[in-house]
Amino acid sequence: MRVGIMSMQRVVNHGSFMQAYGLKSMIESLGHEVLFVDYKPSSCVPGLRDARGRLKDFLGRIKADVRFTGAGRRALIAAGIFKRTPMDVEYERCLGLLGVDPCKRNIGEHVDVLVIGSDEVFNCTQAGPNVGFCRQLLGWGNNCESVISYAGSFGHTTLSDLEKYHVADDVRNCFRCFDAISVRDANSRAILEALGINGVSTHLDPVLVSGVENVEWKPVATPERYALVYGYGNRFTQDEAKAIRAIAEKRGVKLLAVYGHQDFCDENVDCGPDEILNYFKGADFVATDTFHGTIFSAITHVPFAVIKRGQNANKLVDLLDRLSLKERLATTPEDLSFILDKPLEFEVADAVRAAARESSLSYLRCNISVGRGGCVRRSAKTDGRQKEIRP
Repeated sequence: MRVGIMSMQRVVNHGSFMQAYGLKSMIESLGHEVLFVDYKPSSCVPGLRDARGRLKDFLGRIKADVRFTGAGRRALIAAGIFKRTPMDVEYERCLGLLGVDPCKRNIGEHVDVLVIGSDEVFNCTQAGPNVGFCRQLLGWGNNCESVISYAGSFGHTTLSDLEKYHVADDVRNCFRCFDAISVRDANSRAILEALGINGVSTHLDPVLVSGVENVEWKPVATPERYALVYGYGNRFTQDEAKAIRAIAEKRGVKLLAVYGHQDFCDENVDCGPDEILNYFKGADFVATDTFHGTIFSAITHVPFAVIKRGQNANKLVDLLDRLSLKERLATTPEDLSFILDKPLEFEVADAVRAAARESSLSYLRCNISVGRGGCVRRSAKTDGRQKEIRP
């Protein structure tokens, strides 16, 4: 079958790339043709942005529309409006591994089955021009015979947010378009169940279950001994940075930042997503505050400590709980040294991942085959939407 994936593969983020690559690999292993289908960004929910913010987002969406054409892209670069950072260049270099053209969006192409996910595809109350309140990501208005999700997440969006911005009914109606729904965290499942959406499955992120750590990625040149800091640029506090540096100096290792630049690190590396796992594999330890930084550490068996932030608390705590690794969560800078000095075994996490892989492949195999002798649908389409039915 011709299967489309709608995800966050264009976001310059190693985790976004790797989950897209992992999901693609899993679906291809089932014998299907896979391509990535882009969504069209929308305006944010009413009340989230002031007039200035709405204008900025509008101009940002126009800029993106121009950027995804060859001539428009060249014109923006020449005018200095679209400036690519070294990380942008490295990321775009790797998009071919997904079959994605960095200069052309693929919106509206017909597929037999559309898989929405993984990543924060349901995070519909975020500001900015890149997503907005996009009903396509919520299942509505896509050009396909069947639409399912895999390990989707609402991210920091909560049920209270949907009610605050008066979009709960809209979200509920959109989700009735799905033939099968899979989420990756308890918050996302709780939102859908509160909206009356039944039959929701929970699966692990593709990076955890697809075997991407076994791929022969591009080799990297590293110091003899080093540790990694993996997080958004300069988001670590001064106290956190001081604690991480102290641990590195005690162990006699260099500190490398391999995603967002960190002023307190010895070296900042603009690496591509096809190099990131090899940096993790050779590290003495990892300090991170991100979801996929935690996952990269787990699948490469590197000792790590993870710092919880308000905006990612829902998914991080849920992830560590599922992998039985909650003891790696640091709530204060002082916790970092204690956590990284503790022995760490990955046997339990690996067993969870192995069982989850079988469950994930079974879900995808079953629901991609809907209408061709596969599983019974959870919903039936009517007038462009779908109404829930009982099997």
